[in-house]
Amino acid sequence: MATQTQATVHDIKALSGDVWRVLLKPIEPYVYSAGQYTELLIDGFEALYFTIGSAPHTPCVELHIQGGSDTNNRLITYLQQQGVVNIAEAAGRCTIAALPEQTGPLLFVASGTGFSQVKAIVEDLLHHQSQRSLYIYWASYKLSQLYMLDKAEHWAEHNANIHSAMLISEHSHWQDKHQMLVQSIMADHNNLTDCQAVTCGSPEMVYTVLDTLCEHGFNPEQMISDVFDFAPRAEP
Repeated sequence: MATQTQATVHDIKALSGDVWRVLLKPIEPYVYSAGQYTELLIDGFEALYFTIGSAPHTPCVELHIQGGSDTNNRLITYLQQQGVVNIAEAAGRCTIAALPEQTGPLLFVASGTGFSQVKAIVEDLLHHQSQRSLYIYWASYKLSQLYMLDKAEHWAEHNANIHSAMLISEHSHWQDKHQMLVQSIMADHNNLTDCQAVTCGSPEMVYTVLDTLCEHGFNPEQMISDVFDFAPRAEP
């Protein structure tokens, strides 16, 4: 049985785009690395996996939960009513430590609540006073789905090494979002050979971005994503 840690529900807040920010305060020390995920262990629910949206130095484990589905709506109600939940030990290899040591630009490519992973890693880098150039590309269908837009803009405004691009595909085909992401990246970087990337989104998005960037000189070994583990492509 996986190691469990009990946590109190410290705060639940509704954000735009029907996203909920949940702050869980572990009763005992909870160790994780920025970019990892956890699982909520609740009777009557299955596979409640969420990326941790907070940096390890903070007192609470932050989750961004997309509402709208029966399971997640029921989960939010449960957390509001119960106040205590068990969380599994952190897992996942999508951390900066998994990348080869590099000083070139670090690209964060996200859609939807994939931003939670971006938030955790960026805040951890800021905590450690990293001066590395960080480029954030966050795509959504509607502006309201950029549920922490103010935070991303604040980072860019107050840190000369952080750049952000928010991409809305409401007036085009949803699949065009992938091409919008690549075009925005290419507009900022005419040489991708010294770039690394953290990509957070659907398998379709992650692999489309990876393949297109590689066509322009990006090294595939310089990208990390949870998708590579939970939705690996078949070997040719």
